[in-house]
Amino acid sequence: MIKIQFSDIPVVYEDDFLVVINKPHGILVVEDRYDKNLPTLKSILKEKYGEIFVTHRLDFGTSGVMIFAKDTFVHKRINEQFEKGEVEKEYLALVKGTGFLPVTVMLPISKRNSKGRYKINFKSGRKAITTFLPIKEFKNTTLVKAIPLTGRTHQIRVHLKSIKFPLAKDFLYGEKSEDKRLTLMCSKMSFMHPKTEENLTFELNLSDFLSQAIS
Repeated sequence: MIKIQFSDIPVVYEDDFLVVINKPHGILVVEDRYDKNLPTLKSILKEKYGEIFVTHRLDFGTSGVMIFAKDTFVHKRINEQFEKGEVEKEYLALVKGTGFLPVTVMLPISKRNSKGRYKINFKSGRKAITTFLPIKEFKNTTLVKAIPLTGRTHQIRVHLKSIKFPLAKDFLYGEKSEDKRLTLMCSKMSFMHPKTEENLTFELNLSDFLSQAIS
């Protein structure tokens, strides 16, 4: 097991009320219910800051912008922004295939997973909307911007698979692999600071893992 320390977690922004980090690919946000010995972002940040509060999640294999609150007031206010859809998020996804055209996918996603996988479910699925915009085409892959307008589990991954452009690397919805990292990152996030009421926007460059998957 690789030892991950606070020094391995890039801090994008910090003040007295919150800390914004660039989550690396391949680390849990909170404790795994089956293996409680795996490192988590929450436990690493807790060692540094004492009490820390998770405001939202990213999958184990996804990297990118994450907000952690330092007190309950900030935690509650940021949670409310997520619940009301007031937080603007953009993702970068490297997908298999070329010829990707701009599209907004409006396909409902199942409420429950089967062996960890979610699927399109027209009968009882939850509303899910994602806009996809192609950025750059390579030999066998395309870099795509994904803008989720709802927040379903695995939404971007399920929607991409449904339109026949799955992530280039996805152990669950693509080819099986021991490497659980995904060619997906939360590249941009905008929200209102709960204390100062300032509008904050954080944007990240393409992660090393995504860059290597392209080359």
